[in-house]
Parts: sequence; C-alpha cells; structure tokens
Amino acid sequence: MKMLNKLTLLAIVWSLPLLLGQLDVNISFGETATAEEKKKQERKKTRRVPAMRERTYKKLAEAQIMIDPESAPREEGEPPPEPTGTPQDAIRLLTKLRGSKGLNSYKHAQIWNTLAFAYYTLEDVPNTIRSYEQILKQGTITEALEMTSMRALFQLYYAEEDYRRSIQYIDRWQALQAKPDPGVTFIKSTAYYQLENFRQSLKWAIRVEEIATEQQREIKENWWYLQVVLYNELQDPDNVIRVLETLIAYYPKKQYWMYLAGMYSEKEWDDKSLSAYYAAYAQGFLARESEVVMLSQRLLGAAVPYEAAQIMEKGFKEGLIKENEKNLTLLATAYTMAQETSSAIDAWRDATKYAEDGDLHYRLAQALAQEDRHKEAIQAYTAAQKKGDTKDPDDIAFWKGISQMQLERWNGATRSFRDAAKLGDKKMKRQTRKYIRYIAGEKRRQRELRKMLEDVGE
Repeated sequence: MKMLNKLTLLAIVWSLPLLLGQLDVNISFGETATAEEKKKQERKKTRRVPAMRERTYKKLAEAQIMIDPESAPREEGEPPPEPTGTPQDAIRLLTKLRGSKGLNSYKHAQIWNTLAFAYYTLEDVPNTIRSYEQILKQGTITEALEMTSMRALFQLYYAEEDYRRSIQYIDRWQALQAKPDPGVTFIKSTAYYQLENFRQSLKWAIRVEEIATEQQREIKENWWYLQVVLYNELQDPDNVIRVLETLIAYYPKKQYWMYLAGMYSEKEWDDKSLSAYYAAYAQGFLARESEVVMLSQRLLGAAVPYEAAQIMEKGFKEGLIKENEKNLTLLATAYTMAQETSSAIDAWRDATKYAEDGDLHYRLAQALAQEDRHKEAIQAYTAAQKKGDTKDPDDIAFWKGISQMQLERWNGATRSFRDAAKLGDKKMKRQTRKYIRYIAGEKRRQRELRKMLEDVGE
C-alpha cells in the first residue's frame, strides 16, 4: 500500500483548497439568514424580542460605517457614507456602549454581533470567536442571529483547527435546520477526518452523498473524493475502486485515472489497469515522457505491439519522447512484434546511432535478413562484430554466414561458420559443421559444373 499512502497524502493536500472553499464565512453586520433558515423561521413560532431604541440603533449604525462603509444600508445607486473612524474606533465605541445602563439581552447581542464584525475585519479571530459566543449567551435573540452566530463559530473553529468545537457547533446548527445541508455535513466529515476518526468521518461523507441525492443536487467532486481517501485509510480497496469509478464518470481527471489504474494493479486486474491508463492517454492527460513510454511498454506486455509503436511514433513526432537508444529500441521491438518489418528496420537503424555495443546492429541485421536484404544484413552483422560487447557473438557469426550463403559468398560464409564454432558450444559446432560440409559440396558441384561447361565449349 506504499503507493496508496502517497496518493492519500496527495489527496489531502489537493483537497484543502476545496475544503476552504466550503468554509464560506458569512460574517457581516446585522441579522442574516440563508433561504433555508428563513423557511425554518416561518415554520416555527416567531421569537419575540424587545424593540431596539433609536439611540442604540444609531450607535450601531455609526460603528458599522467605521468598520466598513460599503456594508452600510442605503438606497440603490447611493454612494457609501464617509467613514467617521476606523474599526478600532468602532470597537472602542461598542465597548463603551456595552457599559450603558438599561440594555437588555437582545441589545447586548446586537452589540456583540457588531463587535464580531469589527474583530473579523481586523483578522482578530480569537476576539471574533469570543464575540459570537457572547451572542449565544444572551437570553433572547432571533433564530436568524442564533444560526448565523453558530455557523460563523463552526467555521472559525475549523479554520483555527479546533475540530471538536467546530463539530459541536455544527451539531447545534443542524438541530435548528428543517432540511439537512450537504455542504455543512461535508465540513463535519472533514473535521472528523482531521481528528483521525475515519469511521465517523466516512459515516458523514456517505451522508453528504445521500443528502445531495435526496435533494437532487449536484454531488461535488471533493465530496466523492473524501470517500475515496477514507476508504483507503480504512484499507477497503473494493470501495476505493467503486467510488473512484463513479467519480471518474463525472470528473474524469488524470489523478483519478492514474489512481484507479494503480488500484486495479493491486487487485491484479491487469487488463482493467491498462484500460484505465490508456483512457488517461486518450484524454490527453499523459503529458510526460515517462508516462507515455510506460504505456507503450504495458501495451507491448499485453501483446498489443502495433498500438505501442503508434503511441511511440506520435510521441517522437510531437517532441514529447526523446530519440535515444532505449526509446528507439522500444519502438523497433514493437514494430518487430507487430511484424511490421520495414518499419522495424528503420527504427533499428535509428537506434544503432546511439548504440554502445553491437547488439542493436545484430537486431538490425536480423530484420534485414528477414526481408531478404542480405547484402545490408552482412554489413550490419559486420558492424555488430566490430562494435563488440555483444551477448551472442557466436549467433552473430552464424547468421552472418547464413546471409553470405544466400549470396553464394562461400568463402566468407565458411569463415563465419568457423568463427561461430570457435565461439559457440557443442550444439553450435555440430550445426556449423553441417553448413561447412554443405558449402564444400556446393563449391565442388559448381567446379564440376564449370568444368563440364568448359568441356562442352571445346
């Protein structure tokens, strides 16, 4: 599982930006609520809260302008008001306002809400959190303010990596919802993941998919991918594969195809693994030389040599694959296995330009001989012998002799067979003796034929 562990780490890093995108902190002045929260309010008995005195309202509005003039309520097209201070000034004003006599719990809640806005603007997370928690400690507040505060808190605690408290506020927030929210449930799942409680995280990750399906909502990419990561952590490869196959159907990305190919390989499903790898190639995801060469090697191993050769040719033409001994040998081998001898000869000849020993010249010679191009084959055999450091010097000499025989170069063939006998084993010696005897007989027959023709001429 070494590869999977590496991929899991990659998955975590990759998913972080997506995760943070879920943490859409909607912290603003005033009581805000989502559409779903508003529906919830309508279904529940309206909470009665005391009216706010005009003086308190004006102070809060003044503080809001200090914090962010753009957020101040105004008519459409009306420019924002000029600020009369800074967020720090707003905090001082609000702190003083908190000390006023005659403030009820609702007024205190609104002051703390505005303070949260100010601290958040200053990126003072601890005091932002403290302000929202103070809101929830007040006796009577609107449901919208309660839910907004809890939503802000579970997001802020998550950002601060206090995942247990984040989960606590998510639970409280969800208890007020008439309809489950898949995005919030996803955050809850990831919080459990960060706590390394993988089974609980998986429970809520599956629930995310269920909620989205029930509500006929799009299932986001990272919602499925979290399941992949979790099933891998729990060493459940069958479900890793199952979810990956679903994920790829909607989000066909390179990392998923490669991951799936690796999983198939672990299950020893070689055909499926190759298919996944090829699918990545067909979609243009394999952009590195090593990836394309590996695909060609795997196709060659699966007895699909012509396709392997075509992929290599395309890589050479596009400049993705470098022309070197290794890559050209692979191309030549693929053409040879595909019985495309003419193309194989061209590839072997190109490969010999980079050869450090005589073996590639030998392979070229064999391909030429197969095409009855024996004169060229003899030249290639000779080049192989001169290059040296070959694996089968006796075979090179033997087959050179065969090509020389084809051209009736009897003396040269005899020397080649004698060289093969010196270099080879007993089997090679027996084989070469047969050919040497044959050549001797053939030379004798040709001499007798010439003499007979000379006698007839006289």
